[in-house]
Amino acid sequence: MFFTNMILYDLCVFATLRAKFHAKAQRRKVYCHYLDCWYELRTVINYYVNGLKVEGTVVYVNETVTPNIPQWSRTITNGKLTNLEGMVFFNSGTHTIKQMEGVGTPLVLSDNTYEMTQGNHTVSKENGPSLTLTVAESLIKKYDCNYVSKGKLTVKGTLLNGTIDYGNGDCDNKFTYTHENGLVFNLTM
Repeated sequence: MFFTNMILYDLCVFATLRAKFHAKAQRRKVYCHYLDCWYELRTVINYYVNGLKVEGTVVYVNETVTPNIPQWSRTITNGKLTNLEGMVFFNSGTHTIKQMEGVGTPLVLSDNTYEMTQGNHTVSKENGPSLTLTVAESLIKKYDCNYVSKGKLTVKGTLLNGTIDYGNGDCDNKFTYTHENGLVFNLTM
């Protein structure tokens, strides 16, 4: 229990520090309880990431059940991205992450491995098509690798209907997209 509480405390401290650091750009509310901790992005004021204006609500909820397997979910509602040309995209979704390796070495991040066990996310263009990504097989991401190295996503949209496959666990930028008609595309991130 002590370790779980330490993780929860660290998540709350992180959320509090981010809230103070970004106070001019964002308003956040931090909630901490004995068995759960999350922060909620209430409003965003002139907040940009890589040229995109970001708006919406993001909620992180600690869902840890077993102390040596931290788990949390992230939910985006009323997400809106506006690019420099004024194009608007809406997004919403939720996913669950578990830390599968590296829990016993909290000061060493390089041995951490994360697994996205479930989730879906929908992006749509204003007055246009939409695309939904759903976790079909858990996605695996190692801290010391820049890419998702294993797992599958189901893709459903106006033009794309198929599966993204991130491979067998190798740390590389390669993945495949298999369209519903059987065509396979080898791609890189």
